[in-house]
Amino acid sequence: MYISTMKSKANNATKAAKANIARDPRAPAAASPLLVTPGRLAIAVVLLAIVFFLPQGGRFLLSLANTAAITAIGAMGLTVLIGTAGLLSLGQAAFLAIGAFTAALLVSYTGAGFLVALLAAGVCAALIGIVIAAATARTAGIYLAVGTLALQFVVELLLTDVEVKLTAALGFQMEAPELLGLAIDSEKAWWFLLCALMFAIWLALRWIVRGQSGRNWVCMREHAAVANSLGISVIRSRMAVFALSSFIAGIAGALHGYYIGTVQITNYSLHLSIVYLTVVVLGRLGSIGGAIWAAAFITALPHMLSWLLRALGVDVISRGAGVENIALGLILMLVLLRVPRRVLALVRNGVKSGEKK
Repeated sequence: MYISTMKSKANNATKAAKANIARDPRAPAAASPLLVTPGRLAIAVVLLAIVFFLPQGGRFLLSLANTAAITAIGAMGLTVLIGTAGLLSLGQAAFLAIGAFTAALLVSYTGAGFLVALLAAGVCAALIGIVIAAATARTAGIYLAVGTLALQFVVELLLTDVEVKLTAALGFQMEAPELLGLAIDSEKAWWFLLCALMFAIWLALRWIVRGQSGRNWVCMREHAAVANSLGISVIRSRMAVFALSSFIAGIAGALHGYYIGTVQITNYSLHLSIVYLTVVVLGRLGSIGGAIWAAAFITALPHMLSWLLRALGVDVISRGAGVENIALGLILMLVLLRVPRRVLALVRNGVKSGEKK
């Protein structure tokens, strides 16, 4: 009697978990053939127009776009980790730092090429991600977040020591990379390279998330016990998604080091991890494309705030300090409280009531 009761409870839990996965908008849909619809065609035309006409906007706009593109690359991997797999991480900047310093050390001491340095940065960060996943295999939620936060401080401490001893705290200097014999030494060249990488990573992540691995991660997120009963190794799945997210973060870190021309640990502080978390939450958890537009908005936010303060007659230097951090905190808080969704619901209800009248 007891055994039959337990089996019945397990079956009910399995059915409930499957139903939750089916209803969850973050759950990956089954792979479908690529259909050309008017909506998709219009989006493709707009994106192509942005890619080819943005370089005409000047050096400042291109610099802003390139920074947003690097942020989007790192955020796409993080949104899979947090949104799809449900694993909260506060150590994204640590993985970017690992990738940046790996590339810097390889270039400085072995003369490695651009592609080799990118690949090595991603692999090194992925290995650290696997170690963190194994070390935090029995934790979740806030406890996992604390574990990744500890990684952030450990990496900052170790890499600060590396930077001081090897460069006298001046940082590693990175020369303009070369790809297929072409020097990536202008904002326009960086823009086209980063757009190609963004598109490739977006396609790869969509394919992975919509496949068996993505479904395993969603099942693990919804109910780990049910995932185990279905034959899904939760520990192996956690290690896989951490490796994937860390690999992409490592590549983003190496790209950032190449782009700004210097690698210093001060560029990868906890503040950067909070920025990435805000990007992922703002773009909607689990939405790979949402991470791109959210990265563009968050990157442009400091400049929009400076423009607004100047328009109001406020001295940005003396009285505008800390406004960006306050704005990031407010955005993160409002999105977590689902305020935008509630406002949209109120607007829709108002429109419907107006139509009925």
